[in-house]
Amino acid sequence: MTTRIELLLPLPPKELNPNARLHHFPKAKATKQYRELVRAEAMSQTTPVQRDDWRRWEVPYATRLRLREVYRIAGKRKRDVRNLFAAFKAGEDGLVDAGILPGDDDSVLEHGPPKIQRVSGKKDECVVVVIEAILAGGRA
Repeated sequence: MTTRIELLLPLPPKELNPNARLHHFPKAKATKQYRELVRAEAMSQTTPVQRDDWRRWEVPYATRLRLREVYRIAGKRKRDVRNLFAAFKAGEDGLVDAGILPGDDDSVLEHGPPKIQRVSGKKDECVVVVIEAILAGGRA
């Protein structure tokens, strides 16, 4: 049984940042594209068995899932981790679409603290998503 999945996903586009002042049509288009991109990436990085374990709750003694994100970002510019977290919402929906998460409501999912990790170049930028089963007693 799979009790932990780690995925490397692309960063959300700047259009999904809560501070972006966009008309709702371009934002909706960016949201749809990013959601589909994350779904496809997640499907390619997991096996059907892993996805079935989560979707059917076959993880032994699991009560909920914990989702943690590490944003690997190049450069020294200060970033607001909460804006990155909000921009990743479409990515979270893509994980639900891929069948990796059974849902994204608070009865199923717990969010760990998001973190920023600095990397050397743009090519290394990504979101590392770690999904863990929370076992009975609160242990992951």
